[in-house]
Amino acid sequence: MPYSAYSLPRVVAQQYILSSVHGEDADTVTYAATQKNMSRDVLVRSLRPAAMQDDRKVRFFVETARLQARIDHPNIAAPLELLEADGTWHLAMERIKGEPLDMMVNSGRVLPSIVICGLLQQLCRVCIYLDIERVASVPFALEHAYLMDVGFRFDNMALAGPRPRHASMRYLSDAARLIEPVLDMESPLAGHLRRVMVHMQNISTWRPLTPVLFNEELTRLQMEMLRIQAGEKALVSNAYTK
Repeated sequence: MPYSAYSLPRVVAQQYILSSVHGEDADTVTYAATQKNMSRDVLVRSLRPAAMQDDRKVRFFVETARLQARIDHPNIAAPLELLEADGTWHLAMERIKGEPLDMMVNSGRVLPSIVICGLLQQLCRVCIYLDIERVASVPFALEHAYLMDVGFRFDNMALAGPRPRHASMRYLSDAARLIEPVLDMESPLAGHLRRVMVHMQNISTWRPLTPVLFNEELTRLQMEMLRIQAGEKALVSNAYTK
C-alpha cells in the first residue's frame, strides 16, 4: 500500500486539497490534489519527513523543482509552484489528463504505426531540447507518457545535476523497447517502423546529432504513412461516389 505522509484528505498551504497518493519514491510522495483558488486538478510532490532531515536531499529537491520551472516545451508538463509548508517542501505540478502508455501495455491495446511514429518523433525532439539545454532527466518510463486527443505529452522528469553524455541514447533505446508492444503490426509500414525501433534499441555508436537523424528518418516515414492514409481515404471516398 502506498505510504502517505498525511492522513487524507488534507489541505496544504491553504489551497491544495490532497485527495490520494498518485506515486512515491524513496524521498517523496506525489498526491493527486485540487487547487482551491483555480478549481483545477493538479499533482503535489512532497518531501518525506525523513528526507527533510538531509540537507543534500532538500537541496536536490529544490534545485530540481527550479530547473523544471525553466523547461519551456509544449509536450512537457509545467510545474506550478514551489512552496514550503507544514515543515516540508512541496512542488505543485500540472496534472496531465491523458491515457498513460503503461495502461495500454497492461491492457494489450495497440496503436497504429502513424501514432507510434509521431510519439517517437516527439521523444526525439524532447531529447534534442534536453541536449541543447544540457538538462539531466530520469530514464524513460511508460507511465510518464500520455496519449492526448492530438499527440502525446510527458511528465516533467528533469533532474538537477549534469546531463550524462549518452543520456539521449539510453532514453531513446529504452523508449523504443518499451513502446514496441503497443505497435499495431497490421497497420501501414509497421514493419518499416519496427526496423527503426530495433535500430534505436541497438545503437552502438552515439553522436550528438543522433536524435536529429532519427527524427529526420521518422519524419520521412511519417510522410509515407500520411500518403498511404490519404490514398486509402480517397479510395473510400471514390467508392461512395460511384
